[in-house]
Amino acid sequence: MTSHLTPARRPLLPAALFALTAAALAIALLIWGDPLSVRLTFATAIYALAVIAITLPPATATSLLLFRSNLIGRGVLVSLLTIWLFIPIYVHIAGWRDLFGPQGWLEIPSPFDTSANLIDGWTGLLWLHSLAAFPWAVLITGMAFTRSSAGLEDDARLEVTPLAVLAKVTLRQNWDAVLVAAAWIIVTVFGEMSIASVCNVRTYAEVVFTGIPLGQSTSQSTLTVAPGTVLIVGLILLTAWLAHGLRPAPTDVEVRQPKLLPLGHRRAIASLAVWLLFLIALAPPIVGLVYKVGITIDQVDGQFVRGWSLAKVFMLTLSSASIYRKELLWTLALSMCVAAVTTLISLLLSDLATRGRWGGRLVSLTCALLFALPGPIVGIGIAWGSNWPWLAPLAPLIDRSIFAPTLAILTVTVPLVTFFYWHTLNASRQLYEMARIDGSSWWRTWTRVVLPANIPAIVAGSLIALVLAANDVSASVMVLPAGIDTISRRIFGLLHFGGEDNVAGILLMNLGVVAVLSVAIRRLVSWRGPSDFGD
Repeated sequence: MTSHLTPARRPLLPAALFALTAAALAIALLIWGDPLSVRLTFATAIYALAVIAITLPPATATSLLLFRSNLIGRGVLVSLLTIWLFIPIYVHIAGWRDLFGPQGWLEIPSPFDTSANLIDGWTGLLWLHSLAAFPWAVLITGMAFTRSSAGLEDDARLEVTPLAVLAKVTLRQNWDAVLVAAAWIIVTVFGEMSIASVCNVRTYAEVVFTGIPLGQSTSQSTLTVAPGTVLIVGLILLTAWLAHGLRPAPTDVEVRQPKLLPLGHRRAIASLAVWLLFLIALAPPIVGLVYKVGITIDQVDGQFVRGWSLAKVFMLTLSSASIYRKELLWTLALSMCVAAVTTLISLLLSDLATRGRWGGRLVSLTCALLFALPGPIVGIGIAWGSNWPWLAPLAPLIDRSIFAPTLAILTVTVPLVTFFYWHTLNASRQLYEMARIDGSSWWRTWTRVVLPANIPAIVAGSLIALVLAANDVSASVMVLPAGIDTISRRIFGLLHFGGEDNVAGILLMNLGVVAVLSVAIRRLVSWRGPSDFGD
C-alpha cells in the first residue's frame, strides 16, 4: 500500500499528554486528598476503565459500519441508535433487573460470586454503564468518521477492500475521536450515581449522594467531594482539548463528504452482526418490563398461582399516566422550562463559538466545566449557594419552585445542546458572513437569515433538552423542593424496593414517549439536510 494512506498526524503526542495529565492529577489527589476520597476516586476510575474496555471496541466497529458503510436497514439502525441515546438509565436498570436480576424472570447468579446476582454488584454496574455509554460512543466516533477524507478513501479503495479502508484509513484518520469517547465514558461513570446506588456499589458520586440523606451537611460533604471534583475538572479540561478536533470544520475549507463504502459479499454478515448487537442490548430490558407488568397472582384451591396477562400489560401501561399524574405534570413543567432556557443559552453560545478561534475555545471550556461536575456535586453546590444570607429574599423562589432543579439540569443540557447547535448550524455560516458583508446587523442577520433557515434544527435541539431534562436524576434529585416530585425521581426511589408491576408500566410508557421523541429528533435533523449527526 502506498504511503499516502497513512494520515498526517502525530498520535503519540496527545496520548502522551493524556497519560501525563492523568498521572499528575493522580499524584495531586494522593497528596492532598483525604483517604475516603482517594479510595472512592480510584475505585471509580477502575470501573470507568473497565467500562471503556467493554464499550469502546464494539462501539468503534459499530460506528464505522453504521456511518460509513451500506449496511442493510441502515436507516432503521440510525433511528434505533437515536432512541438508545435517550433511553433513561433507570429503564436500563429496571428492564435488565426484571429479566435477569434479583427476583427476575430468569434470575442468573454472578459467575464470580454465586451468592450475588449477575445484574447486581460490580458486574451489574459495568454492564449497565456499558449499555448507557455505548450509543454515545458510537455517536461521538461516528461524527468524526463522517468527516473523513474522501480523497484518501477513494485512493485506498483502488488497492484494498472496503473493510480495510475503514480500518486503515477512516479509523486511523480519526483515532482521536476514540480518545474523546473514552474521556466521555470516564466523566459519565464518575458523574452518574443511579446505577451504583441500585447495584449497591460504592462509587464517588453514590457516596456523595447518600451522605446527605444520612445527615452530612454540605460543608462536611465538600471536604470529601473537593479532591474528586479536581480530578473530574482536570479530565474534562483534557476532554475539551481533545474535542477541539471534533468541532465543525470551517465552511470555507469544507471538503467533499465521503461516500458510503459498499461491503460487497460481506454486507450481509456485517449487517447481521450489527443487528444482533442492537437486539441483544435493547430487547432484554423491553422483555423484562413487559414480563413484569403482565404478572398476575391468582388464588386457586387456597394456593397462589403466578400467571401472565397481555391484557394487564396494556391496561396498566395506559393507566400509569393517571397513577403518576402529579409527577408527570411536574416533570413536564420542569422539562419545558429547561428546554426553553437551554435553547436560548445554547444558541447564543453556538454563535459565540463561530466568532473566531478564541470564541470556540471559550465555549468548549465553558461546556466542559459545566459537564464536568457529577450530578450530586452540582446539587450540593446549589444547596450551599442558595443558603447565603444575602439570598434570603429569594427563598420563596428557591424553596417553592422549580428554579433550583432547573439550574441543576442546565449543567447537563446546555453543553450537549450547544455542541449540537454548533455542528448543525455551522452550514449557515456562509449566509451569515454574506449578510454581515452586506451591512446587516447581528440581530437582523439572526432573525432574518439564521433562525428561519434552521427552524427544524432548533426545534430538534429543544426536544433534546426536553428529553434530557425529563430523564435526569443525578443533578436534580438533591435540590427538588418539598412537594415537587418528578417521574424520574419517583422511579429512582421505587427501584430500590424492586421493580413492581406499576413501576414497569410507567417505564414502558416512558420508553414509548422517548421513542417517539427520538424519532422526531432524527427526522428534524434529517429534514434540514446532511450534518455530522446522521443522514
